[in-house]
Amino acid sequence: MNTKFRNKFLAAAAMLAITAGAASAQDISKFVLSDAAAKKTLIKNEINADTARKILDKCIDIATKANMPIVIYILSPTGQIVASHRMDGMVPINIDTALLKAKSVLETRDSSHLRANMIATNIPQQIKWHDIGVFTTSGGLPIIAGGQMIGTIGIGGGSKDEEMAFEALEAVVGPQPPLVVNPPATK
Repeated sequence: MNTKFRNKFLAAAAMLAITAGAASAQDISKFVLSDAAAKKTLIKNEINADTARKILDKCIDIATKANMPIVIYILSPTGQIVASHRMDGMVPINIDTALLKAKSVLETRDSSHLRANMIATNIPQQIKWHDIGVFTTSGGLPIIAGGQMIGTIGIGGGSKDEEMAFEALEAVVGPQPPLVVNPPATK
């Protein structure tokens, strides 16, 4: 690993630690199921429908202003669709990849972009991750509140999927782990 990339990686790790500290200070109760719903489902740290709707609305607002139609899926930590939206003009591959990105985060507990970077030049790893259903393209992020993953988001169809998801999560839920940077191009 070259020094420049290592320094960027270490800086990102430090930022992640700082953000995780700030995220753990969030009042998670605003974003997860109520006590009554948790009693019924036997799960507490799951994104609630109100928060999911606010994230969707923010994503739609961002995409509309950028004139960039997208597809959005928000999943519970157990993989159920909590909310979704398809803007006009999306083709089946956009819909499928948005869902695959959100599902991939469930498996890895980190961004789909991080996994893409990890295996970019490693064909056997690409095959391994593909075989277990992990889609390694940016656009999938964990939704973190109070230091817990309360759901995942996957966006497809745009050229700034991950950035839109991140902006919406930060606006609605608060601090999130920093976005992954691309590794330097090899010569």
